[in-house]
Amino acid sequence: MRGVAFGLMLLLAGCGGGGARPATAPLAADDGIPLNTLPRQNLAAGQCGLFLWKAGNEARLVLMAQVQPAMARIALDGRLVDLPRINAQAGDTGGLFADAIYSDGGTTVALNIRLEQRSGLEGGAVVTDGTLRLDRANGDGFVMPVAGLLACR
Repeated sequence: MRGVAFGLMLLLAGCGGGGARPATAPLAADDGIPLNTLPRQNLAAGQCGLFLWKAGNEARLVLMAQVQPAMARIALDGRLVDLPRINAQAGDTGGLFADAIYSDGGTTVALNIRLEQRSGLEGGAVVTDGTLRLDRANGDGFVMPVAGLLACR
C-alpha cells in the first residue's frame, strides 16, 4: 500500500501544470535491472497514461505508456526510448494496456498487468499485479514485477 501511495504522489507530480520543461536525463539505478529511472513525465489535457514502477521496496518509474499515439517510453542505456505499440487494436482505450506489446525492432517490451478500479480514483485504475518483459534483438532480456497507475488528465 505504501508503494501505491508513493506511486500516486509521483503520478500527481508528473501530471502537474503544463509548459515545456527541459528534458531530464534518465537516472541510473544500481539494482540489477537495466532500465533506468524515467524522469518526470507529463500528460497533455485529455490524455490517459499508464505509469509503471518497479515493484518492491525501491520503487522507481520504469515505463510510461499512452494511447494516442500508441507508445511506451522507457529509459534504457542512459537514453529515453519511445517504442510504438505493435499489437494495438481498433478502438483501444486506456483500459486496454493489460497485454500490450511495444517494439522498435531492436527492443521489445511486453506488459501483462491487471487493472483494478478503486473508489476515489476518478478516470483511472490501479495496477494491482503485473510483469514487464524486455527482450533485445541480441538475446538479452529480463522479466520484472511492476505496480502502477492508469490516470487521465
